[in-house]
Amino acid sequence: MFAVRNSLYILLFIFALVACKKEDQEAPIDPNTGCSNCLPSYATTFSGIFKAGSYTVTGAAMSTSISNRVSAFFSNTVVTVPSVANSITVSNVFFNEDTLTYSGGPYYYTNLSSVTLSPVSWTVNGVSPIPSFTYKNLKEKPQYGAMTAWPDTISKNIGFTFSIYDLSFITGASILISDGLPIPNVTTKALGLGSDTLTFSSNDLSGMSTSTNAIITLIMENSHAIKIDSKDFKMSNESSYSRKIVIKN
Repeated sequence: MFAVRNSLYILLFIFALVACKKEDQEAPIDPNTGCSNCLPSYATTFSGIFKAGSYTVTGAAMSTSISNRVSAFFSNTVVTVPSVANSITVSNVFFNEDTLTYSGGPYYYTNLSSVTLSPVSWTVNGVSPIPSFTYKNLKEKPQYGAMTAWPDTISKNIGFTFSIYDLSFITGASILISDGLPIPNVTTKALGLGSDTLTFSSNDLSGMSTSTNAIITLIMENSHAIKIDSKDFKMSNESSYSRKIVIKN
């Protein structure tokens, strides 16, 4: 279970949500964030990416696990997703009062023990070019009302359809399918604006290998950007729900 959960988290860490259910544009920085030198940003590339999320994994004949994970990635050039080649370090990163640990491959700061996701407060003791700052993310955690039952088995030759309803506090939502191989084949689809349903056709699944260790994941985020000393940072609250499945022909 731990191996499935950890490898899935790394995959989600480097995954970018690309299609969105957009909310309104960002308002001026709320003083309750505690960041006196922050400005709103509409950037799409970033010098740092911060994620705080709750990740649920379940499946047939296995217990359900829920883990809270946080991560902070810093880059020597602007990026859309974390990149090993561009990763840089700072002096310290704290989530609430917990010191995060720098982890190799894909080289980011993360928690090695349990953390509480309320509040969501980040403190960075920076090293040039990354500034020092404290920022409390006041955005809500992504939520949904209901979704269709997930299959235990999917067929590459048939495909399947998935629906989710009453999404709120969402800036992006996607479905990710991995065949769970050591070097996994992955296919993703994003929920379009105003859409509640995704269909994976046989063509969409053609690159998947048959597998008894496959994973299907709904990943949702509520993200925004801030600017500090001319550097843009992405702040994201996430929720994901994953199910271990079988992929057959």
